[in-house]
Amino acid sequence: MNLPVSATELKDKLKKEKTVEVCSLAFKIRRVPLLFLGDETADFWSLARQGKEALAKRMNELIANPRLPQFRRVLLYGVLSPKICVGDEDKNAVPVDDILAEYPLAVGLYVEIINFTLDAITKET
Repeated sequence: MNLPVSATELKDKLKKEKTVEVCSLAFKIRRVPLLFLGDETADFWSLARQGKEALAKRMNELIANPRLPQFRRVLLYGVLSPKICVGDEDKNAVPVDDILAEYPLAVGLYVEIINFTLDAITKET
């Protein structure tokens, strides 16, 4: 029988951050919950009960054709540094809509965050 995992080992395993370069700028990103990819009408639980293939197919569709709310959620949660905010409420943060206005930057960040999230999932399963 294995010994229980230590707090330090678990923290290291759960650390879900990395630095990436997008459009010649460095960003610190983290993995996002898969539920961020859907909307309020997405029924991931019924898809999961249908099997991995059905869930994977729907996830691929959502990733390939993101809607604005999904795009914003992924960027707001997934970018740790620099800090991103919804509006102009934080003078030390960049409004997410400013990033979305720069298409190559927004898409590059989105792809990096999604790939980082999915890469971690495929390694764990």
